[in-house]
Amino acid sequence: MSDDDPVESFVEGSVEPFGEEEADEYTGPKARDMEAELRARTGSSTGGADDADEAAMEADPETARAFWSAVIYVNAGILLMALGPVVYALRGRALVSVALVAAGVAALVRAYTVYRAFDADDGEDGGDNEAGDASAADDADA
Repeated sequence: MSDDDPVESFVEGSVEPFGEEEADEYTGPKARDMEAELRARTGSSTGGADDADEAAMEADPETARAFWSAVIYVNAGILLMALGPVVYALRGRALVSVALVAAGVAALVRAYTVYRAFDADDGEDGGDNEAGDASAADDADA
């Protein structure tokens, strides 16, 4: 090879890949703290905003319990309904497959009853119940 081959010089160690002068000369865009700029522009402090966000995100314990129980029932129902045909296809166990699908349907029905019970409790508090309004309109038409 020739004497001025850069690959050969690099392999021998006589050429540094990055010079000192190149490392200090970054001229690209600088990173900005957008959150601090927005906070300075709006005049809000971090302590008050976080407390307000936490207070707004808190839910009534009854609402949270109904929501999470419905979520668990729906997830279990979907899992069991999907697992039933898989067990039948892979293992050929029809009775187990039917039992899994039935348990999945039961879990989905239970999720629906949890939702309806919560919706009924919510309607008793004096709020407008959409289902009640619709049935009142049906009664007026008859």
